[in-house]
Amino acid sequence: MTTTRLNWTPNESSATGTRCENCGTHVTQQFARVFGDNGDVVHGCPACTTYREMQSGGHLPSR
Repeated sequence: MTTTRLNWTPNESSATGTRCENCGTHVTQQFARVFGDNGDVVHGCPACTTYREMQSGGHLPSR
């Protein structure tokens, strides 16, 4: 059985580039994993949102 492992590089962006949906600023994959929604989509970054809003989820769009 052969398995392939993807190298996880938290400080590098993906091939398509991870960007904030609100302002378009580049963010790392690790930032998207921590502060993004369940699909690792970032709706607010330090360039356009306060850390308090990001920690409380205030930057995420309401359903």
